[in-house]
Amino acid sequence: MQLVAASSDCVKLLDLDGNLRYINENGLGLVEIEVFATIDGKPWNVLWPAETHALVASALAEAKTGHVARFTAQAPTEKGNYKWWDVAVSPVYDDAGELIWLLATSRDITKQKQTEESFRIGEQHFRALADNIAQFAWMADAAGSLFWYNQRWFDYTGTTLKDMAGCGWKAVHHPDHLDRVVGKFNKCIANGTIWDDTFPLRAADGSYRWFLSRAMPIRDDKGAVVLWCGTNTDITEQRKSSQRLSQLARLIELSHEAILVWELEGGVVLWNRGCSGLFGYSEAEALGANSFDLLQTSRALSRDLLLALLSDESAWSGELLRIAKDGRQVWVDCRLELIRVGDNQVVLETNRDITGRRHADEVRNLLIGELNHRVKNTLAIVQSLASQTARNSRTIEDFVTGFNGRLQSLSSAHNVLTDTNWTGASIAELVKSQIVVAAGSSERFTIAGPDVILPAQTALQLTLILHELATNAVKHGALSSVAGRVDVNWCLSKEPEKTIVLSWQESGGPIAVAPKARGFGLNLIERSGRLPYLTTRLAFNPNGLFCEIVAKPAEATSEGTPFFDPGQQSARRAAAI
Repeated sequence: MQLVAASSDCVKLLDLDGNLRYINENGLGLVEIEVFATIDGKPWNVLWPAETHALVASALAEAKTGHVARFTAQAPTEKGNYKWWDVAVSPVYDDAGELIWLLATSRDITKQKQTEESFRIGEQHFRALADNIAQFAWMADAAGSLFWYNQRWFDYTGTTLKDMAGCGWKAVHHPDHLDRVVGKFNKCIANGTIWDDTFPLRAADGSYRWFLSRAMPIRDDKGAVVLWCGTNTDITEQRKSSQRLSQLARLIELSHEAILVWELEGGVVLWNRGCSGLFGYSEAEALGANSFDLLQTSRALSRDLLLALLSDESAWSGELLRIAKDGRQVWVDCRLELIRVGDNQVVLETNRDITGRRHADEVRNLLIGELNHRVKNTLAIVQSLASQTARNSRTIEDFVTGFNGRLQSLSSAHNVLTDTNWTGASIAELVKSQIVVAAGSSERFTIAGPDVILPAQTALQLTLILHELATNAVKHGALSSVAGRVDVNWCLSKEPEKTIVLSWQESGGPIAVAPKARGFGLNLIERSGRLPYLTTRLAFNPNGLFCEIVAKPAEATSEGTPFFDPGQQSARRAAAI
């Protein structure tokens, strides 16, 4: 009893009628009840909202049969503060083996729920940001092998991630520039230095456009490169403009630079075409004006201090923010050099437009922030799979086989979701993909059901369950016998609310017997069944294992539910016409 009293969870002792007989001190604090006497002897369900009473009753009934019942639900405290609870109800026996009490343990998982919601929102933000920036964006591992691109890359090149993974990007580079680009890229990867280059990339229609590309190394706390984040900015139009300017302005070698000359005690005396193109002011508007005032230069030294530095050093360089005639903000890499022309001293100023680079840097920083959320979430899933698989594996070979299978299952689900930009996944595609991963063939499967689209999160949960069912069928169930078969069926139910009901029925194999030890698969299926939008039921019947999976809507949408039947929608549209 001392252990119960010291538990950080809310521990309750119930009589066989489900009435409260004891709550530990920490538990009273969690449910914000000051005196236990106020609820002593009352039914346990007084602490739960009406919509969860059936769930509570079911758990009590299951515990009376000698099993541990579990469920997750939301309930308010005595002061009205809603919390999420992970609840386990266990039977308590006396020395003679008679059931005398029911022990209910409730763990506050509100923060966990909030974290899951934060991850979901972060993933949405990351995907929205990555797929809507103007540049192509990509990521590579420490060795320079690319593993992710944003949607703009695929839209432009007409390729897929499978085509581009690793060094597949070479296929869309112009062959005349490929060796130069690869050589410089590999050198920067080896040295861990920033990479930037310009080159043409082939579009889906076979045409080429020029891009300014840049990649930054991301380092860990010890300074080792762990990731590369890169962008490609379309500079085709800028290159065309530069080529035209090079023919008209002999004063500049690099036509994308704007060059002007101004007197120390006066205004602008030379304003080339590059300046007009970059800042929008004509030569007539600029001559005689103070360039700092004309371009509203900010984030710079004062003109007087700058002149003093030029007198001492004869040169200055830095990045400046300027305002073009049309109000655009233009970032430039500015270089000033004090030169003598006859008896006079003038300042030669060159300006190189780095607005695109500055914008790319800002976008990259935002992208990395969102990426961190996604990477941490993915690593957490993989870590959990590894931990649970190791816990239920007897040998290294068992672990490797089980872990690889679950990773392949997760990967196949990601592939299905990636094809729809993570908006949802076809339940038929998920079922087929998991059968192929685990069983290698669907010849001994009967698959039937409407073409229903599942939300992304529900699809991932269902994928892992299907993988464990298929793997078990091959090892111990119907598919371990030559005559064994598996029937997988699902349907849409509208009562009492719209749900998807999927059934997995094995036949023709050995008699299904509940295992004495609870392995990873059984634990995963049972725990998945306690998720907010997914419930499962397993039955070890003589004719074969049976599993029922019920998926509920995750949230309301304009259609009233986040999953739908495309066939029915098509029929409704045809009827309307």
